[in-house]
Amino acid sequence: MSLGELTQTKGYKVFMGYVYGWGATVVMVGALFKIQHYPGASVMLIVGLMTEAVIFFLSAFEPPHEQVDWSLVYPELAGIDKDMDSINVEDKKAAVKSKKSALEKFDAMIENAEITPELFEKLGHGLKNLNTTTEKLKDVSDATAATNNYVANFEMASEKVNSFAEAYGASAQKLNVQAEKLASAYERSAMSVGNSGDELSATYTKLIASMNKELETSAGSGKSYNEQLNIMNKNLMALNSVYEMQLEGTNKQFEAAKKLSTGLDEIMANMKQSAEDTKRYRDEIGRLSSNLAAMNTIYGNMLAAMNFKQN
Repeated sequence: MSLGELTQTKGYKVFMGYVYGWGATVVMVGALFKIQHYPGASVMLIVGLMTEAVIFFLSAFEPPHEQVDWSLVYPELAGIDKDMDSINVEDKKAAVKSKKSALEKFDAMIENAEITPELFEKLGHGLKNLNTTTEKLKDVSDATAATNNYVANFEMASEKVNSFAEAYGASAQKLNVQAEKLASAYERSAMSVGNSGDELSATYTKLIASMNKELETSAGSGKSYNEQLNIMNKNLMALNSVYEMQLEGTNKQFEAAKKLSTGLDEIMANMKQSAEDTKRYRDEIGRLSSNLAAMNTIYGNMLAAMNFKQN
């Protein structure tokens, strides 16, 4: 079977119908991907154009449409083509005449309207100004988008400042509680040291009284003087040991109180530094707000100037 006979078969015609339908679908989908900038748009466009090329290649083998002479079946149709040709010629002449008259009317209208080259030059300048204004509007739209991002970042910074202030307040409250606890502990330590000193003083007083009694007793009884003196020495040694232990405890409490005071000084210094940083940050936020207001004023002036040019 030759290629010409194959293209005349019903199966080939049905196949070409499917090719036209499915191929047009692929071409339209590829164009849609490219217009909407979907992912893979370039690949889909290549597939669509290749499909369209294949369709055109296959359509070249289709035989031309047969012009049937219906005058053989309907004799009254004989000669209608000649009449149509004569009608078409007359219509063409009338169309040419109408075109000429329309051009003449247009020329006359231009002459009456006094359209000069200066008017066309002004029109060109107006179009250039319109193009410049459009580009400036694009820049203003970009600046507006940047300003919106700036405002969003500014709001986020304000929220961070509020969070920082809340956290700072909570930390300050906790530090106050801890400072009160440390102060009460320091006061208790001081009271304990004072009580220990009072007890030690009372003990020394009792010791002196006891020594006086022992001396008086030793004056009347020389026999037991050495024994009483030994007992007194032992008591004195024990008392010195107790005093040394108490003095060591007092020194430890004093060192702890000194460390506590140093820690409180560092805490207060850190709190003061945090307050200064917060104040500096607040000043920067105020300066940032001023710059934003100035920038909005500049954009407003630009828009007003552009609107004035357009008017």
